[in-house]
Amino acid sequence: MFKRKGVDERHVRELEKEASACVAHGQYAEAAEAYNRAAAAYLEENVLIYASYSHQAFHQWLKAGDAPRAASQANQVFQVLDDAGWLGKSMEKVIDLILMISELKAAGYPDEAQAFAEKMDHKLAEFGLMLKPASGAALPANCPSCGAALPTVFGASEVKCSFCGWSGRAA
Repeated sequence: MFKRKGVDERHVRELEKEASACVAHGQYAEAAEAYNRAAAAYLEENVLIYASYSHQAFHQWLKAGDAPRAASQANQVFQVLDDAGWLGKSMEKVIDLILMISELKAAGYPDEAQAFAEKMDHKLAEFGLMLKPASGAALPANCPSCGAALPTVFGASEVKCSFCGWSGRAA
């Protein structure tokens, strides 16, 4: 039997085949469920493999037109990576999550994308990172009054310095 610690890799390969067959027949929700089961097999063993299968499930939920399930999938990946500490140590994982925001928008789910982006932005602030404002308008990175770093919240058009109280709007 092919097992990596507690993972039955033969079973995971069968789930991959099942998901591929579902995709080939346009059964995207069923494919997402198969990818979810593959992800679950790795949740305790390897959160990065879990995240990869979950991202595939996310894609299939989008193809199925199920925005709530796609958003839920994105949030699950976010939570697992956060709990495991990967958001603070892997920009690649952060970029994968940012890609999910773009994919939600591109699939026609701007509200879900916005909600997920706001959640990500709050977490990224812990590491001194921020997403680009949705408006594309430029907000200063540092306070022009005192020089302190300014927070940038996804979609924000104004910012306030927590040190000196200066506030400004995007140009």
